[in-house]
Amino acid sequence: MNDQRTAVDYEQFIPRETGFIFKFIKKDNQFIHTFIEGKLIEKVGLCPGTVTGKSLCEFLPPDQAKRKEFFYEKAWNGEQVNYEGSFGGVHYLAILNPIIQNRQTIEVIGTAIDITGEKNREKQAQQMEKLSVVGELAAGIAHEIRNPLTSLKGFAKIVKESVTDEKLIPYLDIMLDEMDRINQIVNEFMFIAKPNENVRFQYTNVNKLLSDCIQFMGPQANLKSIEIEFESEAQISLYCDRNQIKQVLINILQNAIEATEDNGHFIRVSLEEMNADSVMVTITDKGCGISESRFSRLFEPFYSTKEKGTGLGLLTCKRIIDLHQGSIDIESQHGEGTTIRIVLPRQINAKQLLIAE
Repeated sequence: MNDQRTAVDYEQFIPRETGFIFKFIKKDNQFIHTFIEGKLIEKVGLCPGTVTGKSLCEFLPPDQAKRKEFFYEKAWNGEQVNYEGSFGGVHYLAILNPIIQNRQTIEVIGTAIDITGEKNREKQAQQMEKLSVVGELAAGIAHEIRNPLTSLKGFAKIVKESVTDEKLIPYLDIMLDEMDRINQIVNEFMFIAKPNENVRFQYTNVNKLLSDCIQFMGPQANLKSIEIEFESEAQISLYCDRNQIKQVLINILQNAIEATEDNGHFIRVSLEEMNADSVMVTITDKGCGISESRFSRLFEPFYSTKEKGTGLGLLTCKRIIDLHQGSIDIESQHGEGTTIRIVLPRQINAKQLLIAE
C-alpha cells in the first residue's frame, strides 16, 4: 500500500467557509504550527498571527494544550486522529492527517469544522428528555401532594387563629410559608409537564401588569432599601396569558432583588415598542451578576445556586416565553449586574399554540 500522503491530497476537503485548516511540525519535542486559515479561526477569537510559528502552550490554557498534545503526538506517529474540542464558545470536530514521506511523518495537516449547532441540539434533546421524566412524575404525584397539603394548610390556619401563646405564631407562619413553597414547586412541575394546560390568552395592558408586579414585589425590595424604577413611553397592550407573564416578571424581579445589595440601589424596568409587531420588557439590576461558569447553565433543569432553589424558576420563565412565541435574552457580568430583555409579539400564531401534550 502506498503511504505517500501529501497535503495536496487533502486540499480539496478543506472546509474554509465553515471551519479552518492548520498544519504543524515537530521540532525540539514541540509541535509548531506552520499554517492556519479559515473563517472559524476568527470566530473562536484567534487570528493566524497568534498561532503561526507558535506551540500549543503559547496560545492555549495549559490543560487544553496538554490534551491536544496527546492527539498531536498520535498523529505524528502516523495515525489519523479525530477529536472534538471547544474554544471561545465554539465546539468543533478536528481531523489530523499525517503527511508521510519515506515512512517518516514530515508534517500533519488538520481540518476543523464548527459543530456548535449539533452540540446545542444534543443538549436541548437531553433537557427535553429530563423534562419528559419530570412530566410523568408531576402528573403522577401532583394530586397526591396537593390534597393533603390543602388539609394541612387549612388546619394550620385554624390553629393560628385559636392559639393563645403568641410565641407560637412565628412558627405557624413559617409552616404556612413552607406549605406555599411546596405548592409553588408542584405548580412549576405541572407547568413544565403541560405548559399549554389552562392557558387563557386575552388582551392585557402591559403597563398595568408591570405596575402590579412592581407593587407586589415592593415590600421585599423595601426590606433591602431597593427602589424599583419603571419607565414607559406609551400604553401598550398585548395578547397573552396574563397570569403566566406575571409569573415571569415576578420571578425575574425577585431574582434581581436577591442579587442586589442592601441600601440605595435601583432596579430599572422599562417597556417599549420595538415595532408594530412586538414589544420589549427590560429589567436591569446592579447586583452580583452571573459568573461565566453559571451562565451556560441558566436554563438547565434542576440547576440552582440558591439554598432553597428548585432549578425550575428560569426554566419555567423560558417555557412561558416560548409558549408566547417570544424570546428572553440575558446579559450579565460578574460583579457588575444583569440585564434581562423579554421580547413578545403583540399577536400569537394560533397554529403554533397546538403543542403536543
